[in-house]
Amino acid sequence: MTKPTHIDQINGFTRGALLDDLRPYPEEIRFALNRMNGSSFWAWSLWRAPEGADLLESIPFSDEYMQCAGTAEALTIEVRYLDPDGTPHQYTIGRPDGDLSGEPTEVIHWDDGRYSTTVYPNEVFTADEAAVIFYTYFLTDKVAQPYTLREIDMSVPESEER
Repeated sequence: MTKPTHIDQINGFTRGALLDDLRPYPEEIRFALNRMNGSSFWAWSLWRAPEGADLLESIPFSDEYMQCAGTAEALTIEVRYLDPDGTPHQYTIGRPDGDLSGEPTEVIHWDDGRYSTTVYPNEVFTADEAAVIFYTYFLTDKVAQPYTLREIDMSVPESEER
């Protein structure tokens, strides 16, 4: 087992150090993503722990991360980066050469159907496909080529600002 460097989180609540004591990191990531069923396990996030953090003592959050939601058969992946001035940008990850004309058509449901998002067909992944993207992020803190990023408007609509 190597010293943990990353934190993972399930369903936005349960978080801990990502460990390689049962299986190597690429297999651990694939194992976790393949357990996503849209009901009891519907979201998974990953981020690098701060340098020197003792993950046995505390599990810090990060403003930069990769996350996914859905099921092992159909999930959407997002990544969040900060500009040097601290401005956050969130992106949906897609395969290259996707047709982004018109409105998105693929609906991804999670949390027993209580929540959903609509993405383009090239932005829907299986758990095995997502595992490759997450492992590259684990190694580099980046989304590798040939994947594309579509920025998400995270502003709150006027009707919801109250």
